[in-house]
Amino acid sequence: MKNTFKVSLIASLTLSLIACGGDGGSDITPPSTAKVSFSIADAPVDSAAEVNVSYTSITLQRTGEDDIELPIVDDNGDPITINLLDYQNGESLLVLSDTELPVGDYRELIINTFQCPQNQNGSTEFCNVVEDSNATLPLKTPSNKLRLGGFTVTTEGTQAYTIDFNLRKSLVSTANGQSYNLKPHGVTIVDNTTVGEISGNIDPNLLSTGDCQADTGNVVYLYNQPIDGFSVLGDEYDPEVDTEVPADVVAPYSSKMVQQDSETSLYSYSFAHLPAGDYTLAFSCSAVDDDPELYDAIAIADPQDQDVELTVIAGEVTEHNFEEAF
Repeated sequence: MKNTFKVSLIASLTLSLIACGGDGGSDITPPSTAKVSFSIADAPVDSAAEVNVSYTSITLQRTGEDDIELPIVDDNGDPITINLLDYQNGESLLVLSDTELPVGDYRELIINTFQCPQNQNGSTEFCNVVEDSNATLPLKTPSNKLRLGGFTVTTEGTQAYTIDFNLRKSLVSTANGQSYNLKPHGVTIVDNTTVGEISGNIDPNLLSTGDCQADTGNVVYLYNQPIDGFSVLGDEYDPEVDTEVPADVVAPYSSKMVQQDSETSLYSYSFAHLPAGDYTLAFSCSAVDDDPELYDAIAIADPQDQDVELTVIAGEVTEHNFEEAF
């Protein structure tokens, strides 16, 4: 049995970049800085009560320039601990507001975590995963740094970016289920002016097709188009870990566990912060053993007819309901 934490969590770092200064006159020197705000948010997970991470600062790196350090602290100057599951369904936590930064390209944004354990025997005081069973396990970040890639600060009006950190790709059980690793694999940076959403419901009859069980292994996978007719829709894997994935396998852009609403009993899924464009969407009821690091050759779609090509339009929600075929 694989000791893999099954999650459907996108942790998002929202960067609102707001240009400042100048009255628009042609004789005014363009400003060399812009104001930047940073927020943290995420989407639901399926089998964790808490995912707690402590932070000290954000480091911004520019080629040929000194690093910029932006502290993330509370009113007493102490690092802050955030349970990512407190900020779901559009909620976010503002950790830095209107911070003035030099205009230009930043090759790396690094979140510096605070005293996250570096092995399964480390302390759970500042970084941990609380499982549904109430067990509290250590949560490691690589050298207490989450490297999330680059972005650009300009002075062209208001800029807003979302960094989606898909923990279904990145949160991995280790040490025979005694700890977790949080890796930056699966991070995407998107411009909020060019993003949309996909959401819909799942026919309950699809959850128990064949050998599938209604309460486990129900995942919706999302792939970038185009995909040729000879390609195989792949499950989650890390190409830096699994280097023997067949060449015809297409890695998913993202994936989400199907959730059941406690009030309506409807089964549903949703993807937010998606760059506008063409996608393939596919449902599988047999994804119970999807290891985030290794390719498992899971049947996608399952049932076979549960896949569709669709288009995401900026600022709009694209809906698709998976229905049993007759």
